[in-house]
Amino acid sequence: MYKFFIAIVIFALGAFLTMNSPANKAFITNQGEDTVSIINLDTFQVEKRIKVGKKPLGITILKNKSIALVGNVESQDLSVIDLKKNVVIKTLALKATPLGLTHNKDETEIYVTDWFNSQIFVINSMNFEIIKKIPVGKTPSGIAFNEKYSFIVISNRDSNSVEIYTEKEMRLEKKIMVGKHPYGISSEGDYIYTANVYDDSITVINLTNWQTKEIKVGDHPYNVIKINDQLFVTNSLDDNISIIDTKTFTEILKIPTGETPENLWVDKKNNRLVISNWGSDSISIINLHDMKNIKEVKSGLQSRAFGDFILN
Repeated sequence: MYKFFIAIVIFALGAFLTMNSPANKAFITNQGEDTVSIINLDTFQVEKRIKVGKKPLGITILKNKSIALVGNVESQDLSVIDLKKNVVIKTLALKATPLGLTHNKDETEIYVTDWFNSQIFVINSMNFEIIKKIPVGKTPSGIAFNEKYSFIVISNRDSNSVEIYTEKEMRLEKKIMVGKHPYGISSEGDYIYTANVYDDSITVINLTNWQTKEIKVGDHPYNVIKINDQLFVTNSLDDNISIIDTKTFTEILKIPTGETPENLWVDKKNNRLVISNWGSDSISIINLHDMKNIKEVKSGLQSRAFGDFILN
């Protein structure tokens, strides 16, 4: 009887922990239907679609604050989503074209690129007030935060440049020319990576000496991120991704995806790569153990998800 009672308690506790443990979720902006799809990455099910502003594109998740911010290009505003209730709790009017979004390490500030006005916004994450606007190069697109150096890095598409700002002073540290039409950008450790759409390449910037290296990839690369010792690049017109070894800076593999892959982020819990496919209204999920495409999930019309779109 005692053993039976213990077994029941253990079973109930396990069920409770399962129900209350945070699920792995992808938040995918669907530009063609003005929604964000919430996809459970453990079950591959779309749990909910949230209505946001017009033509949503960029997204960033503040995990400790349990909020996500979505940039709506046509309505020129930001939607703030409560990640516990999965509802929009606030809309921030910008009178600008929000494209890329990111935040600093302690989640006190949000950074947003303004495509048409060639500037970035610095926004307080507590009260959502605009702290300052900083003019940058032409059509700023991607934006990322480097935790090692506390740098905000921006890709300026029509200037073919990357600008690097210090977090505290928002001082321009360096401006570097890269390939043609840099769009997606990421930064980790001593490096910055840009996807150069018109050059079919990525540029690697070394932050210790400001040297650059260009690596050829597929047709119209859209975004790039680093996972362990490899770079993953979406080739939007090849319907695949390139994998690059960061020790040799050579391409070692290409993996097919859905149509027009654009953005990508890592599901750390399951060790998988998640890719948004604009052309096939879906996400592709790749197992990073064997580099196999294990699932394609329909997400919504014109799925974009430009930013850190996974909550682990």
